[in-house]
Amino acid sequence: MLFLAVFAGFLAENQREHYVENERAKALAKNLYKEIYTDSIAVQRCLHNREIKEKECNYFIDYVKDSDLTNLSTRFFPAFATSLIQIQYIIFEPNDGILNQLRNSGELRYFKNSELQSAIGNLGVKIAYVRSRNDREYSYVENYNRPFILKHFDFKWYEEFIENGKLSLYQALSQKKEMSFAGKIANADKFSRQEAESIVSYYRLMLRSSRQIQYREYADANHEVLQLLRKEFHLE
Repeated sequence: MLFLAVFAGFLAENQREHYVENERAKALAKNLYKEIYTDSIAVQRCLHNREIKEKECNYFIDYVKDSDLTNLSTRFFPAFATSLIQIQYIIFEPNDGILNQLRNSGELRYFKNSELQSAIGNLGVKIAYVRSRNDREYSYVENYNRPFILKHFDFKWYEEFIENGKLSLYQALSQKKEMSFAGKIANADKFSRQEAESIVSYYRLMLRSSRQIQYREYADANHEVLQLLRKEFHLE
């Protein structure tokens, strides 16, 4: 009788621990799912905005090759601004607070599915790749884009374009705002077509590479984890 009582107690305690672990795993899975799902939307938005930026880079490059730099097209400075100034909505900054909590606390063990554990590990790698690539882009912007902007951009045109701060640059560009004047290239006598083409061409190459490799690989890894979480924990 004593043996049966002890054995029954052991089974009950084991079952209770199993239940607690399952509930903990579900709670962690829900939090992780929310974090990753939010980022899945953000990265797709960035991918879309990058394609727009690359198209504007194409226009800017084609224009500076041989078009009139005195009587500018009304599209020139919107393309200039999109290509070299507007970066806020093309940079994807992944969130990994819950992911780090799982790894640092050892709570990843609550996820028994080895495929899910592997996918989460892969997602962490892709996050690191995205951040490293972002750093390279920031460095290029600071070292090449910004000096060129300060030398040749028409900030009088810019202030009118954003209605003296009533609109953000992104809002004004999205609205395809009509301007009363096309703007003028600052220090036009020192404006080098070759320099302008080279700076924006390499920047476009960098943007395209980030979009096709680091950002796309992150989006794919993100999608895989979401699918596995939905399957394992019946999340919606």
